[in-house]
Formats: sequence, C-alpha cells, structure tokens
Amino acid sequence: MTKQIFKIAVCSLMLFLPLPGIDSGRSETYYPIGANFAEGAGNILSEEKVAGKMKSAIRDYVSDRLQKDPIRINVKAVNPILTGKILSENDVVEVTQGPEGGRGLMGRGLFLLSVKQQSGGVSDSWVTAEVSVVRKVFVATRPIKRKERINPDSLAVLTFYQVRPDELYAEKVDELLGKQAQRLILPGAPITLDMVEDAPVMSKGDRVTLFVEGEGIIISATGQAKEDGFLGRQVGVLPLDGNQPIYGTVVSASKVKVAF
Repeated sequence: MTKQIFKIAVCSLMLFLPLPGIDSGRSETYYPIGANFAEGAGNILSEEKVAGKMKSAIRDYVSDRLQKDPIRINVKAVNPILTGKILSENDVVEVTQGPEGGRGLMGRGLFLLSVKQQSGGVSDSWVTAEVSVVRKVFVATRPIKRKERINPDSLAVLTFYQVRPDELYAEKVDELLGKQAQRLILPGAPITLDMVEDAPVMSKGDRVTLFVEGEGIIISATGQAKEDGFLGRQVGVLPLDGNQPIYGTVVSASKVKVAF
C-alpha cells in the first residue's frame, strides 16, 4: 500500500516538472499555417486586424463602382479570414475581381483578394462577403392608407442597411411629398419609390377650363373632367355644351390645354 502511494506521488510531481531541454518559463508562439516565419511573431496580425484589411479592400472596390463614400458601405461575414496570408500592416490587400454593376455589389458576393506581402510574396484567394449600403431612408410614422397623400407629419428619417439592389428608396423628401400611397404603408417600413405615385390635381367630375392658344388669341370653354387628372398628363374633358370628350394636357388643378 505504501509503495502504491509513493508511485502516485512521483507521477503527480512529474506533471509539474519541466522536460529536459525545455525552458519552463518560455511561452510558445504558434504560427498560422502558411505564415512567413521570417516576419517574426510580433508582426503577425490578429484575426480581427486581418479581417479589417479584407473588409477595407472590399469597401474600396464597392465604393468605386457605386460611387459612394466608403463610410456608407458595410462589409461583414467575410469568409475565410486570410490569417497566415496577410501578415503585417504593410501588406497590400486589394480586390482584383468581384461582382460588377449595382445589382451584384450588394448582398452576398464573391471577391478575389490579392495579397502583396511586405516580404515580397503574392497570393490570391477567393472570399465571400456580405455587403450593404448604409443610407438614410424615409419611413412612415403611422399607417398611410392607399390613395392617401403623403405629408411631412407622416414621415421620419431612419438609418437603414440596404442589401437588395433592386429596391429604390427616396433620397429626397420632395420625391414623396404631395404624392399618394399606391398601397397601405405600415409604420417603420422604409418607403421605396414604387410604393408611391403622383397624386391627381383634379378629380373626375370637376369643372375645368379648356383652352387653346393661337396667334395672339386664347379660346376657352368650360367642361367636366371625365377622369382624375395628373399634372402634365392627358385627360379627357366633356364640354358642357357638347357630348364628345376633348383631350388635352393638365397644366393646373383647373386648366387643360388643348393642342392647336
């Protein structure tokens, strides 16, 4: 029994003793696979910094093609992280091939990154990344019913990360004010241009003035709009003393110009 206890004590002590030829006070550094050992451990970038250089290269690539400030472009979900290929802050990382055109630049895309190491090595790697454009959009502050006109009190501005390139958002409030909703717009929903339409300046049945401009003369008559009229568009007007509609261009809420 005493011998057994002695063996256990010796084995336990060996676990804490340094092996011959190894300095127990030295911490071991593990290099990533493919790392350039000549760079030294102090110059190996952390995974976070490597990802940052990759994201910066992708932001620059997308910014050049969207012609937007890189600050407004967000890059995430980069895979794989090129630790072991990007080794120092001085390594140059750029996108040599990637999606082209607005439609492919947003959302999840494939990018070919070229890494030029400070030591002279060059390597190319395909990576995927999710790209979004950070923009200010207008949202509804309350439900906006179909055919309801949009006014300033029903709008607010929100920061939004756009990943779908086919969605066109209003960038100026003038693109929305005075227009009407094509369908119900819920509170907090970013408003796209296809959610709104021009509002009519005259309604079916309104009394309007038809006029023709000639050489120094204006001939006018009173009629009734046969349909809703939109500024700059054609509308049919039935003269009060006739039974055949006359078509002209809406120039105001009460006037329709007939081509001579």
